[in-house]
Amino acid sequence: MPHNLRMEHAVSYVYRQDQSFQSIAADGFHSHLHYEIYYFHEGICTYIVGEQIYQLRPGDVLLMHGRTLHRPHPQPGYPYIRSTLHFDPALVERYVQPAHLHALLEPFEQSSGCRLALGAQERSDLETLLEQLHRLPIGDDGKVPLTFMMKLCDVLALLASCCEQEQPPLMQEGREQYAHAILDYIEQHYMEDITLEQIADHLHLSRSYAASLFKSWTGMTIFKYLYHRRINQAKLLLQYQQKLPISEISRISGFKQPAHFSRMFKEETGVTPEAYRARLVGSGMGEL
Repeated sequence: MPHNLRMEHAVSYVYRQDQSFQSIAADGFHSHLHYEIYYFHEGICTYIVGEQIYQLRPGDVLLMHGRTLHRPHPQPGYPYIRSTLHFDPALVERYVQPAHLHALLEPFEQSSGCRLALGAQERSDLETLLEQLHRLPIGDDGKVPLTFMMKLCDVLALLASCCEQEQPPLMQEGREQYAHAILDYIEQHYMEDITLEQIADHLHLSRSYAASLFKSWTGMTIFKYLYHRRINQAKLLLQYQQKLPISEISRISGFKQPAHFSRMFKEETGVTPEAYRARLVGSGMGEL
């Protein structure tokens, strides 16, 4: 089932890892409080971040805030080489002036992550920086050397520049910011019982205002979106975790009763979960 990883240190870095993907979570999805830089060196891999599915190519970078459930799906029989760097944004705040901090960290705050397809020069520059970081190991006590932080800031500056070239950052203000906060709350808690009162209390809003605000920005009610999110999670599990029983998929996706799950799934997709899985198997879109 989805698992929240708790990291003891402010920074963790694995350079050019080539072991097969293994997760302590039963379905492979996990989340954590740290920001993450994921660089894909080699292989064939689908990466899921929240509701977004990325077909990665070597040289692609994913930037994630970590709270959104995510999981790689590398294709067996091919190399799977990646570098992953997790860091506490509060650590960066100690080394970067406030005027520059937003530009460095804003790309990590998108609910479905930020994917960058680097050009040849950008890719070469980033791979050089990642290799240099690898030569600056973090101590077993979790203390981060100044030299490591300086190099990490170079990495963040390069990625922020790439983000500006691909898509100018959009500022979120007022009602839009609240709408995104609701989406973020659902992303973190969709597998649990969620009430409108819980969401409103979390944002310090009235229930009626939170409901109307969300609908004005998304065109659907909060609970319509919640059910959509749960059904989408079920679709991913049906495709990529074909050995999981339907009842377990129902539970992991946030439905208490399998009968309710089957009914909602059919309303959303037009077929039962069993028929949906059978169709995937028949089309060859099986587990990667």
